[in-house]
Amino acid sequence: MTFWEYVTSLLERAPENLSALMVSGAAGAYVRAIFAPEASWRRRITEGFAGALGAIFLGGVVGHVLDGLTGAGVWAYAAAGFVMGEGGIAAIRGVRRILLRGMVK
Repeated sequence: MTFWEYVTSLLERAPENLSALMVSGAAGAYVRAIFAPEASWRRRITEGFAGALGAIFLGGVVGHVLDGLTGAGVWAYAAAGFVMGEGGIAAIRGVRRILLRGMVK
């Protein structure tokens, strides 16, 4: 089995919400790389990867809240994933600041 066949089979078995988060998170990270380019390619790739991870984990929470408010289903997860993919680093920093506020003085 080739790498692409393996990835395709993983995506086929993943829930729709997770697939939407991955695709829209990658799209958001791509948009961020276009509009806020870094001088270093290594930093661009790192920020894109961090944005995609933020989309999967934080986007799931935001997507769940949006889906509960609007009933939009997979589209709520896609929107949340895109927003988290584009602003993933800022979102991660914000959540970290909130969670660690009481621990770090």
